[in-house]
Amino acid sequence: MMRPLLIQAFKDAVDQIGTEMVRMPITRWNESVFRFMYSQAVTKLQKDVKQFFECEKIDLVLRHESKGAFMEFKFYIHSPKYDALYGNVSGWKGYPSDKNVSEFNKCVKELRKRDTPPNILKLVALFYADPVRTNGRKYDGDYGDRSAIEHKLKLHRLASCGPFELPDGSDSCNARLYEVIT
Repeated sequence: MMRPLLIQAFKDAVDQIGTEMVRMPITRWNESVFRFMYSQAVTKLQKDVKQFFECEKIDLVLRHESKGAFMEFKFYIHSPKYDALYGNVSGWKGYPSDKNVSEFNKCVKELRKRDTPPNILKLVALFYADPVRTNGRKYDGDYGDRSAIEHKLKLHRLASCGPFELPDGSDSCNARLYEVIT
C-alpha cells in the first residue's frame, strides 16, 4: 500500500506547487521546499507515516508499518544570482549543466547501492523548469522524455506531471517520480 500512497502524495505536492507559484516566484523555491510540500502531502493522505529528514544522507526516509521508502529530491531551475547590496542580477546560480547530470546520476547510484530489504522503496523525486524562450541548454534535454535518462540509469517512472507553465508563462515545468531499479 506504500507505493500508491507515495505516488498520490507526489501528484498532490506538484499540484500544490503549481498553486503556490501564483503567489511565490519559482526563483524563491528549492529542493527543501519541494520536500516540505511532499511531506505535507504524505501527512494529509496518511497521518501515521513516520518521516525522517536528512537521515544518514538520505533526503527523506518514510516508514509505515512494515514498509518504507528512501527518497531523494532534485529541484532544478534556471535561477539568477543576485548582488547582495543592490539586488541586481549578477549572473546565474542554477542552470542546466554536466554538473547537475552528474549529481543526479550520483544520487541514483547511491540509492541503488544501499543494502535494503525488499519492503523498502528507493525513489527519486525530480522537478525541473526551463524558460519557454531560450536557445540555451534546457533541463528537459537532460531529463525529459527524449533524454533516455530512465533507460541509462535503470529508473522506472511511477508518475509524471507536466509540462505546465508558470502563471506568467515564462517557464515550462515538469516533475517525475522514479523508482530506482535494483
